[in-house]
Amino acid sequence: MWYYWALVKHFLTANSRHGTHSPFVYRLAEQVIYAKKPPVEPEVIFPTYFPWRYGSLLAAVLSSLELQELQVFEAGKQADAVWVDLHQVSTKFSLSLLEHGTVIIVHEPHKATRLWNNMVADHRVVVSVDLFHFGILMHREGQRKEHFVLRYPYCR
Repeated sequence: MWYYWALVKHFLTANSRHGTHSPFVYRLAEQVIYAKKPPVEPEVIFPTYFPWRYGSLLAAVLSSLELQELQVFEAGKQADAVWVDLHQVSTKFSLSLLEHGTVIIVHEPHKATRLWNNMVADHRVVVSVDLFHFGILMHREGQRKEHFVLRYPYCR
């Protein structure tokens, strides 16, 4: 039940592209997340058991970041983008990937709110985007630390 309250709260407090103050995230929101159709047809390789509910949007986001493959988190394995479920993966190990330039995609961050908030607060996370159904964590040199709560585009 609390999950649905979190969804309502997220919807009421989230911004659209016009609530962002980062040129990088504004561009991502404008050209990818809220675009009527992706600028290019994304060709991203997903894990075989990926939950496809938000797959098309995530493929467009990863493609815009020039990432071709999303892998499931495995300790000691390097990847450009990893998908983590906070109930199955240690946040300590997943955050260590940010130091190597890996983009972390968090599945259903509001089902593990305390862990998600701890990850967002970590000094290695510079940009965090909360789309409720999935979150994006990344380290970007030269940008100040910011957290963005964006509405998930249900019409996609």
